[in-house]
Amino acid sequence: MKKLFFIILLFVFAMASAQQITIDETKATVKFNFLEDDVDGTLEGFDFTGSIDLNNLENTTISGTVEMKTLDTNNWLRNRHLRSKKYFNLSDFPKLKFTSTKVERSDTTINVTGILEIKGTEKQVVFSFEKSDKTLRGTAQINSQDFGISIHDAREENNVLVKITLPFK
Repeated sequence: MKKLFFIILLFVFAMASAQQITIDETKATVKFNFLEDDVDGTLEGFDFTGSIDLNNLENTTISGTVEMKTLDTNNWLRNRHLRSKKYFNLSDFPKLKFTSTKVERSDTTINVTGILEIKGTEKQVVFSFEKSDKTLRGTAQINSQDFGISIHDAREENNVLVKITLPFK
């Protein structure tokens, strides 16, 4: 009887220490700030296709897409312009995609290295995530020119701060 109790206790402890989480896609957000012009925006239609285990980051994958048709900067004319062929080319590239290639812990952050695909161009990006309560919050800075999107001529004027919020259950 003691062995059975011990095995059950071990099983319960193992299940309690597992940190496999499920992303709540309905509450996930992708926000961006075009730094030069201080223009904020959002993307919706988030579809998460990864597997996150906070106790076993080596086996964690973070991947997903957002719908480019949902791009919103609170200015319908600017939104329409950004969705045009000159910029994001919504008709040919309806989704923005990210797929992790490496996930590792560094002090209080979780660094997620992966491939970001915008407008058919793939570039490596590192998101730094922090966990608070039941949410992962990640940030990365990209340059839109790396993806064939030049709002301004000077490269340094095309930096974009991207923020991802992933609530989990």
